[in-house]
Order: sequence, then C-alpha cells, then structure tokens
Amino acid sequence: MATASARTAPRWLGVALLLALALLAAGRSALGTRLDSFTVDEPWHVVAGTAYVRGAGFHLNPEHPPLVKLWVGAWMPATFRLPPAPALNEKSQERDWVEETMFFGNDARAAQDRARLSLWTLHGLMLLVLGLLAWRAFGLAWAVGTLAFLALEPTVGAHLPVVMTDLPLALTLAIAALCAGLLASTWQWRWAVACGLAVGMALAAKHSALAGVGGLAVGLCIAALWGWRKGGRELLRRMAQLGTAACLSVALLWSMYGLHFHAGADGRDAFNRPIAAKIGELTLPHWRGAIAFADRHRLLPRAYLWGLADTVRTGVEGRGLGMHQVWGKTYYGKPPWFSWPAIVASKLPLALIALLLASLPLLLRTRLPASARWSLAAVVAACSFHLVALIGSDGIWGGVRHALPVLAGLGVVAGGALAVAMQRRSRVLLAGVAGLYLLAAAMTLREPRLWEYHNELAGGSANAYRYFGNEGLDLGQRFHEVRAFHDRVIAPSGEPVYNNYWMGEEQIRA
Repeated sequence: MATASARTAPRWLGVALLLALALLAAGRSALGTRLDSFTVDEPWHVVAGTAYVRGAGFHLNPEHPPLVKLWVGAWMPATFRLPPAPALNEKSQERDWVEETMFFGNDARAAQDRARLSLWTLHGLMLLVLGLLAWRAFGLAWAVGTLAFLALEPTVGAHLPVVMTDLPLALTLAIAALCAGLLASTWQWRWAVACGLAVGMALAAKHSALAGVGGLAVGLCIAALWGWRKGGRELLRRMAQLGTAACLSVALLWSMYGLHFHAGADGRDAFNRPIAAKIGELTLPHWRGAIAFADRHRLLPRAYLWGLADTVRTGVEGRGLGMHQVWGKTYYGKPPWFSWPAIVASKLPLALIALLLASLPLLLRTRLPASARWSLAAVVAACSFHLVALIGSDGIWGGVRHALPVLAGLGVVAGGALAVAMQRRSRVLLAGVAGLYLLAAAMTLREPRLWEYHNELAGGSANAYRYFGNEGLDLGQRFHEVRAFHDRVIAPSGEPVYNNYWMGEEQIRA
C-alpha cells in the first residue's frame, strides 16, 4: 500500500497537500478559538519560558518539562518585561507573581497574540512531520486521512494555539511511535536516530510521556529479540540501535535543560518547595524511591525530577478530589474505570467516531506492508499504555486534554479508512469515507468555542455540564466576556467583584 501510493504521487504534490492540511488545521483553530482568553495555566508557561530563554534558570514552573516553554519564550519580544523573581515559598505565591508579571507588568493581549502565533507554528510543524512520517509508513492517502481527522477534531483545534503541554505530548508521541514502527520494520540506523530524537522530544514535552514511551520500549524490545532467528550478530545490532536511541533521547532531554543538573546555572535550586520535601509528599513507595534514587545519582536534571514528583502526586495519586461527575452521575472516592473512555467518547464528533469504527474492519481485512503493520502496532502500543496509565490514576479533573495522545492515535488509525478506499478504488467506499469527513466538518465548523465542544451523546456543548465536570468544559478562557459583563452590569451597580469563575485573581485585579 505504501509503495504504490508513494510511486503514484509526485513528492512535491504530496508535501504541498500535507502542508495545506496543516495550514487548514491552524485556520480552523483560529476560527474556533478567536473568543478565548488565556487558560489559567498559560501565563505561567509564558513567563517561565521567557525566564528560561533569558538565562534565569529552570526553577519557575518545573511541573512541566521545558519544550513548549522554551519555544514560546523565544517568541516573546524584548519589550516583554520580566522582573527579578522573589524567593519562592509556595506554589500559590509563585502563581501570584507570575500573574502579576503578565497582567500588571505587560500587555497581556499582545503577549497572547504572540504566543498563539508561536504555537500555531510549532504545532503546524509537528503536524507536517507527522504527516510525512505517516506517508513513509502507510502511504500518502493514509497520511492525508490522518491529518484531515486531526484538522477536524475539535479538541486538537482548541489546543493548537494554547501554551500548554498536552498537544505537544500527543504529537511528539505519535511521531515517536511512527519512527519506532519504521525502525522495527527496517532496522536501519537512520530510524534508530530518528526514534531517539522523537522520544527525547516527547519526554521534554510532558512527564506523562513516560507511559507511552514505555509502550514503545516494550514493543521495540520484542521486535529486537525477534531478530535472534537471523543469528546473534543481528540481535546485537538491533540491541545496539535501541541503546543508541535511548541514549539520544536522554541526551536531548538534558540539552533542553542546558545540560545542567541544578535548576540554575549557578548551582542553586530555587523551587517553591525543596526537592526533598517534594519527593517526601509521595505516598507510593516505588515512585518515591525511584525519583529519590535518580536525584541522588543525578541521572536526570533536578527540575525534571521535581516536576515528575509533582506529576505523580497530582496525576497518579490524585489531588484529593473525592467527587467525580461522569456521564450525569456523581461518584465518590476513586473515579469509575470507564471515566476516560466516556470522556473521549463525549468529545469526539460522531462522524469521526463512525469513521474510526469503519476503519477497523477495513484494516483487518487488508494486507498491510511491514512498515504499516509495525507502525500501526507502535501507535496502538503507545496509546494503550497511556490509556492504561490514565485509567489507573485517581484524577480525571484534567478531562480530555490528558487523553490527547489517545485522540492522536485514533486519528492515525482512522486515517487508514481513506487509504483502503483509495487502494480498492471503490467509489461507494470512497464516497462514504469522504462523506464522513464532510459530515464532521458540518457538525463542528460553526462551534464558537472548540474547547467546550461535546457531541450529541453528552447533550451537545450547551448541556455537557449536566454530564461531566472537568477541565474539558472550560479552563478560564471566558475572561473577556466576564470582564465585559462586569463593565456593563456590575460596575454601575457598585457591587463588589466575586471570583466565582475559574480565572486568575491577578487577572481580575488588573
């Protein structure tokens, strides 16, 4: 399938088509996010990233690795003012200082416009790379189907201009999975290098990449051990390639932190809590011991380990939230096992769900080349491990954004429907697949706020709050409307302002 498609499509035309789809995704995103203000976390990432780029160390916002923050920080103009950070004692104090810097010390609207442009560029490049790799692994038609799925998927569109780590993780992990599949099908050194760099980018995007990377590692080890049939020399060569990929990924992660173990180049670690106290908060002994061991022996940068400890505490162990609203029912204690499948099912447009379901029997009945089989297996492995990690965690408060790697993987699988339709040259099948893409566009293009989109199973966007209570409903992006309501109604009445909507306190004061 891949070979035939590649031969019949001029390379420049294929690249132009994939680039056009990436641009289409950005344009559709701009339309569906034009009303949005900053999410509650974006100012933190922007200010921290600017500090990183200007050499102020990595002690601000170590909860997340630095990939997206370095990118957006490099885009901030020289006029963006960054006062010296005070001595940090608590997370709330750090957030207050960050928000004061953004909303009192700078033009927040201009900073958001610059940040949105930078993230459309970053994510657009990632989509293009993903499409090119899918072309190499599956063929051009499959790559087009995948990017069309992602361009139409509302949650992906909502995150394209957002300075957060969820979509960078989803796209880098999908890229790493395709590189891993191409490595497993060819065992060429170039794909070992590409896989190592892609995995390093995923690790530098978000700590939860470890779950999906674990799935890729298991799959690659199995594929490498399968080489024993060709003799011990081949097995050693494959293991050497995996070792090279692993070393490259860790080296790239270290490079993101400037090759410094400590958060500051001067050897200081000015976090809002000492690393020992952060690790001591963990209740799971295996995590606490592993992170402490890595810190003691300087296996990874301390800022990364500090953030990993925070991720385990809030994501794996849970934030202590004892009440969860899932599909219209309230649960107490641990969320039900089906929470994440329910969240994903409520956010995907029904037409894209139908496309995904249609692709499964089509792919099972199609003879795929080795590159396609291994790449598809790698995508499934990465997404499955990520989903299992989500189901095993105690926190569903993040909503669908934490499941974005799963959505990206579903997009890769669903893209196969178009490839099979093109291969079989079936007008009926091709019309059905194209019709589902057009139906997905018709069902979602008029959505004014892509972040809040829910499909008809959850009562649509207007009624989703009756079914779910998580950050997939909103994350503070309605500040402009709240401010307009205040200026129009509350200010003339003389009534005080009460922050009953989730947005930054300093943002309200500013």
